[in-house]
Amino acid sequence: MIVLRLLDLPSGLRSTYIPPMLQLAATLNILGGGAYQRQVGSDWAAPMGQSTIAEITSKVIKRMQSVLCPLMIKFVPMESTKEFFFEKYRIPGVIGCIDGSHIMILRPTENENMFFNRKGRHSLNAMIICDEKTKIMAINARYGGSAHDSFVWRQSEERVALEREHLSNSTSSWLLGDSGYPLEPFLLTPYRNASENSPEMNFNSVHSQARCIVERCIGRLKSRWRIILEERKCRYKPIRVVEIANVCAALHNICCTHNVPHPEVNIPNTSRNHGFEIPPTGESFSREAKRIRDAIRDDLYVM
Repeated sequence: MIVLRLLDLPSGLRSTYIPPMLQLAATLNILGGGAYQRQVGSDWAAPMGQSTIAEITSKVIKRMQSVLCPLMIKFVPMESTKEFFFEKYRIPGVIGCIDGSHIMILRPTENENMFFNRKGRHSLNAMIICDEKTKIMAINARYGGSAHDSFVWRQSEERVALEREHLSNSTSSWLLGDSGYPLEPFLLTPYRNASENSPEMNFNSVHSQARCIVERCIGRLKSRWRIILEERKCRYKPIRVVEIANVCAALHNICCTHNVPHPEVNIPNTSRNHGFEIPPTGESFSREAKRIRDAIRDDLYVM
């Protein structure tokens, strides 16, 4: 009812008109169950033809994109997030965690090479930033699976915002990301090739525990909205899949806000050894980022 009220879907007078409640139910069935349109249309509770289902879901998803996404997905760092990460992990300044997640799609008919990922499958590489409550603060699924996590990050509005804040002499806020991202003053990554029992290894261990929150977020997102689950392939054009990913993120946040029980999922260790160092953005940024990370490393080792 909350989503239905927010969307304010139009009503009609024709005897063949589908009530807003059924329009939303059919759309949520596809997003949550990952079912095909024909299967949803044959549901005894809301029997509809495949073409009707296609028209309804297209309109409802576009409506969700325009109404729910701006309302529910906002990159607004909170002091409470910093407090959580410091109290639990002793890492100061953390405003969220970032990771990339691939959404599998059918083989595109255009620009196929842009969607061919390193695992030999076609996908979109979605950048996700979440807070300590696994609420999604930002999602960017506009780039194909061939795009590296660091590339998606560097094109993002969130990076622009954090860089602007840093250049305005604010150096106390950063995200946590894995080694697929460049080390920057506003994005802390693990040390590479850290020695056993060293301060760097200790930092990496705490960093990994804290960053697990975004892995949990992605696991819950895909388990609840199974249309973007890795085992499935979205049977839509890439531009439509971007809309679906955004809408699923907004619905995920609504569930978090209203304490809807989330599916329990096993969270695998998705930290990737990329085999190469992601180049820093600039020398001055690199020096400042290393200074911040080293200071946190030393404090954690003393603790």
